[in-house]
This record gives sequence, C-alpha cells and structure tokens, in this order.
Amino acid sequence: MATGALVASTLMPATASAAVTRSFNPGSLIKGSGPTVYYYAEDGKRYVFPNEKTYFTWYENFDTVIQIPDNMLSTLPLGKNVTYRPGKKMVKITTDPRVYVVDRGGMLRHVDSEEIAKTLYNINWANQIDDVPDSFFTNYKVGNKVESASEYRPADVMAGTTTISQDKGFDDTMAAISIGNTMTGFVPNSMTIKKDTTVTWTNQDSASHSGIGTGFQSDALGYNKSYNFKFNTVGSFEYKDGINPSITATIHVVQ
Repeated sequence: MATGALVASTLMPATASAAVTRSFNPGSLIKGSGPTVYYYAEDGKRYVFPNEKTYFTWYENFDTVIQIPDNMLSTLPLGKNVTYRPGKKMVKITTDPRVYVVDRGGMLRHVDSEEIAKTLYNINWANQIDDVPDSFFTNYKVGNKVESASEYRPADVMAGTTTISQDKGFDDTMAAISIGNTMTGFVPNSMTIKKDTTVTWTNQDSASHSGIGTGFQSDALGYNKSYNFKFNTVGSFEYKDGINPSITATIHVVQ
C-alpha cells in the first residue's frame, strides 16, 4: 500500500492549553497555534495524528503536549501519519468487513475467525474494533493473516511497542535539527539528548546557514544540505550560525 501524510482535522480541544516553548526533544508531542498535534521524531520530522482515536491508543490525555511558534512548526518537515498503537485495538476499513489486528510498523493482519478475535480480545471483542476511514487506511500495510491465537498476543505486542519511535523503527542514537530562516533559527532551539547521539542539522531555508560549536563546525549549508556530529561528552553545548552569528542554540547532553 502507498503511504502519505494527510492533514488532520481538529484534535486537541480549543479549550486545552499548552505551554509555548522553543525547546523540545525527540519524542515530544508538539503543536502550533492550531489544534493539530504532532509527534516529533528522531529523524527531525513531525508525524501527524490523523484523528483522536489514533492519538488515544498512545496517550491518555493532552497533558504533555507543548506548543511551539508557528514559524518553527512549519520549518519541520512533515512525516507520515501516526498509526494505531500495535495491540491496543482492532481496526477495519469502513468499506471492508474484514477485521484486522495492528502489528508493529503499521502492519495489519486479518483475523481469520470470530473465535480467534474472542480469544485475543475477550468476549467483548466487537467493542475493541475501530473503523479507519479509507483515506487513512493507506498509511498501513497488510501482512499475513492471524490463523491462530498463538500467533499474536496483544499484551506482548503492546509491551514491545511503547513509543511511536519504536513502532516506526527510529534509531534512538540519532537526533535532527532543522535550520530555518533568521526568524526561526535552529529548530528546536534547545534540545536534550543522550551521550553518544549523532545530531544532524539540515538547512530548510533558501539562504545558506552553518553550525559552529565547541569541537564541531559545518561548512556553509545550502538548501536541504546536512551536517552531522556525534556528541560523546556530557554537558551543555552552545552553538551559532557562522553566517548569521546572532542565531544561537543549545544542545544538552546527558548520560
């Protein structure tokens, strides 16, 4: 199946508030002034939750969502849609009567019989099925069907996929920063990573930018050009744009 990012409709209630910041990390839930919530991943992209049902398979509330300036949000490349948390619920497409379990990586596996579904999700299994709109179904891929209950254990699948990064197979020793224009600067402006993480800066601006800090210095980066550096020392590292020195940011490295 083809995959693609679709813009979400209203997600976070307008009455809910979120702290506004320029600092966030891989794994953060972020939003702009609008209601759409994104997952900021290790590859530097923002992954959209297509609807509330998808969001609530991963999170119980909006308490950890942070708000960033709109111009910083637009600097971050858009990734694919977030899919249901594996093991949490079963799904079906609105125009297809077949029922699927969700496996890691957005893999859908057809449940071969009602008896298997009942074994997996108990007697109230039918209440554990969500309809997925046709337009969002394209974010999934179809794998082998489940022919026996021993082939798929919801609790084990959930325990092995506790984060969206795990579901999408991101490398937790990587992090990414986008470089915007002189108004947005480095996005995020402050980020905390673990020791031995490799950070990649990618210029998303039409003008050239660079990154200069203690122990590292990039060349002038044109649009869509990247530079990476591995942080193997604990501490706080301030750096700047060598072309526009007033643009500064900080990376905090922890054990």
